[in-house]
This record gives sequence, C-alpha cells and structure tokens, in this order.
Amino acid sequence: MADADAVKKICDIYDWDGKGELDLFFLGDVMYALGYNITKKICVGLGQTDERDKKFAKFDDVVKLVNEALGTKDNQGSYHDYIELCKLYDKNENGTMMLAELENILSNLADELPKEDTQALLKELCDAEDEDGFFPYTSFVDRLTGKN
Repeated sequence: MADADAVKKICDIYDWDGKGELDLFFLGDVMYALGYNITKKICVGLGQTDERDKKFAKFDDVVKLVNEALGTKDNQGSYHDYIELCKLYDKNENGTMMLAELENILSNLADELPKEDTQALLKELCDAEDEDGFFPYTSFVDRLTGKN
C-alpha cells in the first residue's frame, strides 16, 4: 500500500496550475517517482493518456490508482521478461551474453548506475566470464530475482 502523503506530494509537483489535479499523462511518472516500476500497460489500463491535458484526476483518486496498480498481478517485469531480454544479447544462442554488454546496459540505460556500483553488482551476481568475455545469464537472473 502506497503512502498517501507521498503520492500527494509527488502529484503536487506535477500540478503546475495548482488545481489539485494530476494530468493522467503523468501517471506513470508518479509511479516511477514513488519508486515503483509499474508497467505502462497497467498505467494505461488505469487511465494514463498518451497526450497532455486530456484526462485529469484529483490527488485522492491518484492515491487509489497507485494502490490499485500495486495490487495488480504482474505489475512489474517477471523472471521470464528478464530472461527474454538477455536472449536479445545472446549472440551464440547458447545461454550466454557478453559481460561488457550487460555492464553497458546497467550503467547507461534507464536509471544510470555509477560504474563502480555496476561492477560490484556484476561481481556479486555473475559467474566468471570465459576467455571471449561471455557469461551464462540464467544464473545471473536467478541470483538477481532470488530464484535459486
């Protein structure tokens, strides 16, 4: 359950006109600002629009939408999604990918991680790379998601 005060505080940041309403174009941004990685599909299902100034919700209603999103099954990426992502980088189609590519993804996409943090994460979660720079990604995803 989301903290109503935290949701309203974030909504207030996006309320440029001071009307006490959130443009639902920003619903996903509010979720993200709260630390939730809710899928766009769920946000759209709850009313997020693709254009600004089309649909608005009072802050109390946004709190309800956030809690509804959190209660939705599969509101975030799943184990299978992570494996499918790694398969995109599996050049040899043998369950391995280049460690340098994973490091680049983690360091430079979405929320950029400092290089030192990325290297510490990889050291802890990845098996050693082979002489060609490849490592088995299934064990990495297992450790990342706590599936052992």
